[in-house]
Amino acid sequence: MKVAVGGTFEPLHDGHKALLDKAFSIGDEIVIGVTSDEMARKRIRSVLPFEIRAENLRRYIKRKYGIEPKIIKLEDKYGDVVEEDYDCIVVSPETHRVALEINEKRREIGRAPLRIVLVPHVLAEDGKPISSTRIKSGEIDVHGRLL
Repeated sequence: MKVAVGGTFEPLHDGHKALLDKAFSIGDEIVIGVTSDEMARKRIRSVLPFEIRAENLRRYIKRKYGIEPKIIKLEDKYGDVVEEDYDCIVVSPETHRVALEINEKRREIGRAPLRIVLVPHVLAEDGKPISSTRIKSGEIDVHGRLL
C-alpha cells in the first residue's frame, strides 16, 4: 500500500514519530512530504532549511526502520497526492481537514478517494498536545516533558 504523510518535521518530536510509526506500520511504500521553507515559514517564523529538516528525517528513518525514505518537497498543502496514485494518507488532527480537501479534489478529477488514517495527538506531561510551537517556545521538550 502506498502511503502519504507530511509535515514540517522541525523539531522532530514524538507526535511526528507517531505519524511515521503509523505510516510504516500500514504501508510498504511511504512517501514523506516535507514542507518547503516558504510554506513552513508561513506558520513558524524560525525553521531550519528544508535540506536540513529532510536530512534529519532521513537519518531518523534510516536508523529506526532501516530503509532509505522517499522524501519530497511540499510547495503547497496538497503535494502530489491529488494527482498521483496513493492508497492512504496518515494525518494528525491539525491536518485532517486537508486530507478531506484532498479527497474532494481527487473526486473532482475522477480519482478514488484516499483512506484517511487519523493519528491522535501525542500528549505532553500537562495533557496538552506536543507541538513544534510549544517546543520552540520552551514550554516542553520533544518528548513532551515540561521545561
